[in-house]
Amino acid sequence: MNTPLDTIFSWFETGDFPTETQFKETFSSFYHKDYPIPIENIQGLEEIVSSEAFQAHLKDSKAHSKYLALLNASNLTSTDINSWKSKLGISNVATIDSSDQLGNVYTKLQADGFVNVLKDADKDLAQEIGKIKEILLSNDLSLDELQEIVDFIKKSREDIETLKAISGETSEDKVKLLFDYDLLNSPKNQQEFNQQIYDKVLLIPQTPTSAIVQITESTVFPNTLETENVIIQARDSVTGKKINVDDYATNQIIEINMVGNIDNPINILILKVKP
Repeated sequence: MNTPLDTIFSWFETGDFPTETQFKETFSSFYHKDYPIPIENIQGLEEIVSSEAFQAHLKDSKAHSKYLALLNASNLTSTDINSWKSKLGISNVATIDSSDQLGNVYTKLQADGFVNVLKDADKDLAQEIGKIKEILLSNDLSLDELQEIVDFIKKSREDIETLKAISGETSEDKVKLLFDYDLLNSPKNQQEFNQQIYDKVLLIPQTPTSAIVQITESTVFPNTLETENVIIQARDSVTGKKINVDDYATNQIIEINMVGNIDNPINILILKVKP
């Protein structure tokens, strides 16, 4: 029912008393918000919806791309992306490698790879420590173990010091050697032999077998052990927790590269091992 407005207005003039029927017709002439308006009752809507321009607009995947983000976000610039991240509070979101873009965190597969490498390194270190323990506990008379050599040096040093203290000419400078000693500087007699052995023994305790360096960032420092045959382990100086680092050693230098961020200075333990 659609009663003209002029008719409705005439029912509500001053002094009029609208009837029940007039009230019903009045309100039935308008659409209530609880009821949808049929499409056919909207003037010109069917022509707009069925027009070629509107249908083409619906099929245009880039419609409004200058103002709205597409479903695949392909029309967003780096500035747009950073603005969205800032607005959403996800500027520090973690990302992984994808196609030609590098992420800022490692994948689980990569992390598992690092863990396996560390496990292997720990096994190797445990084996080397076991060898060192065997050397220190050995008491073989053949002097082929470290503790035996140390004991021998301690005992022999007293005798060498005594020979060193002897002043003047002794009979030793007249005793010729029967063999050639390639490791020495061609001693001609017993006295020169004793002197050269003494000098070499003094050098033995001065050769370090381990070193500790504290660092706070990736760095390069001299290799005081003077060999590339070393085991390198990194630990947090405060917590003692193992830290994953990349290391490289030559006879002259040791290079340490941090894999991730650190909270405290790092203690680098360097152990000299047999080649």
